[in-house]
Amino acid sequence: MFVSYAFVVVICLCHVAAQENDNIPLSIVGFFDEENSIEQQTFELSIQKVNIDPKFANVYLKPEIKIIDSTDTYMTGLKVCETMESGIGAVFGPSHFESSNIVQSLCETMEVPRIDTSWENTPVENFNFYFNPHPEPTLLSKGYTAIVHDMDWKSFTLLYQRPECLQRLQDLIQDYSGRTKPNDKQVAAISIIQLPEGNNFRPILKDIKKSLEGHIVLDCDADLILTVFKQAKEVNLLDDYHSFIITSLDAHTVDFSGIVQNLRTNITTVRLIDPLSPFVENIVRDLNFVQQRMNLNMEPLKADKLTVNAILIYDAVNVYAKALKGLGMTNKIITEPLQCTNSPFIPWSNGFKLINFMRVIETEGLTGLLRFDNKTGHRSYFTLEMVELVDTGFKKIGLWDPERGMTYTRTSLEMLRDLYAGSKNKTFIVSTKITEPYLMLKEGHGRLEGNDKYEGYVVDLIQMIAKEINITYEFRLRSDGNGKRDKKTNKWNGIIGEVQEMRADLGVCDLTITHERRSAVDFTMPFMNLGISILFSKPEEPQTNLFSFTQPLSFQVWIFTATAYLGLSLVLFFLARITPNEWQNPHPCNPHPVELENSLSLLNCLWFSMGSILCQGSDILPRAFPTRLCAAMWWFFALIMTQSYTANWTAFLTSNRMETTIKNVDDLDKKGGTDGIKYGCVTDQSTASFFQNSDVNLYQKMWSVMELNGDSVMVSDNKQGVDRVKKERNHYAFFMESSSIEYEVQRNCDLTEVGYWLDNKAYGIAMPFNAPHRTLVNMAVLKLSESGALMNLKNRWWSVSDDKRCKDLKKDSAELDVNEVGGMFVILILGCLIAFLFSILEFLWNIRKVAVEEKLTLWEAFMVELKFVLKCHGTSKPVRHVEDSSSDITTK
Repeated sequence: MFVSYAFVVVICLCHVAAQENDNIPLSIVGFFDEENSIEQQTFELSIQKVNIDPKFANVYLKPEIKIIDSTDTYMTGLKVCETMESGIGAVFGPSHFESSNIVQSLCETMEVPRIDTSWENTPVENFNFYFNPHPEPTLLSKGYTAIVHDMDWKSFTLLYQRPECLQRLQDLIQDYSGRTKPNDKQVAAISIIQLPEGNNFRPILKDIKKSLEGHIVLDCDADLILTVFKQAKEVNLLDDYHSFIITSLDAHTVDFSGIVQNLRTNITTVRLIDPLSPFVENIVRDLNFVQQRMNLNMEPLKADKLTVNAILIYDAVNVYAKALKGLGMTNKIITEPLQCTNSPFIPWSNGFKLINFMRVIETEGLTGLLRFDNKTGHRSYFTLEMVELVDTGFKKIGLWDPERGMTYTRTSLEMLRDLYAGSKNKTFIVSTKITEPYLMLKEGHGRLEGNDKYEGYVVDLIQMIAKEINITYEFRLRSDGNGKRDKKTNKWNGIIGEVQEMRADLGVCDLTITHERRSAVDFTMPFMNLGISILFSKPEEPQTNLFSFTQPLSFQVWIFTATAYLGLSLVLFFLARITPNEWQNPHPCNPHPVELENSLSLLNCLWFSMGSILCQGSDILPRAFPTRLCAAMWWFFALIMTQSYTANWTAFLTSNRMETTIKNVDDLDKKGGTDGIKYGCVTDQSTASFFQNSDVNLYQKMWSVMELNGDSVMVSDNKQGVDRVKKERNHYAFFMESSSIEYEVQRNCDLTEVGYWLDNKAYGIAMPFNAPHRTLVNMAVLKLSESGALMNLKNRWWSVSDDKRCKDLKKDSAELDVNEVGGMFVILILGCLIAFLFSILEFLWNIRKVAVEEKLTLWEAFMVELKFVLKCHGTSKPVRHVEDSSSDITTK
């Protein structure tokens, strides 16, 4: 391929040589700051390539090189005028701002196209003979802004070298001006720092390290980039938690091989060309071939050393040649001697149409599609390649152009694969603390090493996450807890401080996600949801009373009821004797009885009253109106008393169940305080912050009480709070996360959770801001949550075996215990015993009577009656009659 191309070039050279007598070369002047620069080489080689390219058969250019001192504007102007006197077709350069203004002014006067390839914030409406293939400044600034947004940077530090850098990034600065950091509303989102003169940037880089800002935009010359990064590596700024965006379009010319080894920092830059693309390599090969054929004393060009100015010079020469070719089809373009020192000034006759034709050309160049503003000559379309520094060099990750915005060149799967690759060969430091059941020391841990010494929920959680994302880790214990913020220095200690200072990659324990902590560190999605609840003592089992059935009525009521019973029986007895309607004929068949009888004897009245109040009734009933009225009032009294007793006993049995002194936070507020049930929480942690920052009046009031009591109710950790609840039984309540309460309640049978959750929050894994492993850990936690692994893990460490589980002594049903109704059995047995005693007494009295009447001994009478009693059959008993001697004598 190379030989055939060379053969074509040789033929073209011969063809051009044959036409040299007919074509007058068009001189193009190039102004450069130093001799044999790569821009000068590219300028000469690009022109020579045009001369031998068959596409530009009617175009023949002659390069003129002028080395100038860009700071000497007067001499620069004289040299421009000298070149114009011999006739020129265009001016390339210079790049210095002041010199370029002088040259542009002369070109405007003489109507000679000036081609500039450097960044220049030129007013778009001022020049008519200006052409620049460099990306238009405002559009380029928008590209940088889009890249920063795409990286999802909420804040960053801008390091710049010269003031004009701020103009180049004007859109980005304006976009972030007025914003504040999402984690700290007191700090601006953008911090702008100028690099000092010289090569010592370590103090500034150390300050950035201390500021904990993880995003840095670097705008400086390409020859300074490597120095900045080497010193950044010395101050440990090139770690996992810092990211850089390099704005220099010449960053591809920098050799990063000295810092890419074991590089964990994300370094992103932009470029206009890919030096490794076949198209660019072919162009460079062609230019080097031209150099060899023309015997030019130059170093061979290398694609990865071509500066953006050199690349744009090549594109500009080609655009110029296309314009000449296009105009040469209808008009012959020739140069004319121009006088710019003496008036009147006669401009170049072909300059106006040439510059206008150049502005309307749309072509494919070395830097992609070239499209220009036909009024200003600025480049209106270009493509920025977004590349990331990896071990093997630069890797393309996206493209940006003014029309389509950001597009990606790698899939989400490739991005995820890159994240996994970035986590390899690193041991993650996990900051934690010893807290049951999250992390505990194993039995015999003194004989173990490393992570094997620990067990618990956190140990298993990190192990599962590490298995998901294929990382290694190491636990590091903190003795100062989760961490609290020093209000004077605004720094954190504990686990939060370790993560914030980036001494730990992960922080995990019973670490609640709060707004204050979120301002210091980043968090993964929650791995456990919970809320604040109340830990309190279980109510003591009520003491049982054998005669609890008497408690629904007071002792006085029982006395009054017994008195009423006896009084009513006596009143009824006397009324029955007074009223004549209660005396009835015992023999209804005899109309003229000799005597009347009354059934309401004293014993019968007592029996009637007892049966009525016990709702059993009686076969003895009053007949007269006075006695019936008295009985009706007694029945009414008995109805009210029995129903009242039943209702009160039911209420008594219900209220006598095991119930806590407090049922919710409202009860605690009413019964709490200095003289009642005291309550508190852990000092300076999430629960205390909840009460302190709450807008609810009840919680504000309770926080005031806790502040007032101070150390008498506040504790330093959960363990102290649990111990105090157990020690000060029913006199101290402890506010605690529900998950920890659940764990303690299952292992302490005298503790219980009271009331509802006061809030909803969650535990998360803390990470430094901008942690590259955040996405991986989040995905792992989400996968474990969806699969149910997190729930199983909690059940494993929270639940206890059946033999150790607390027996629930609280009665949830309405069943009565034998201890509560045993008194009634006692009364029943006692009544039966008394009845049995009276039956024995009556039996013995009857034996004495039988012995007297039948003239038997007491033993004989006893045996006769006992034999009859022991006969269990028969329901009748013969009556023994003893003849009276007096009655016999009378009869006789």
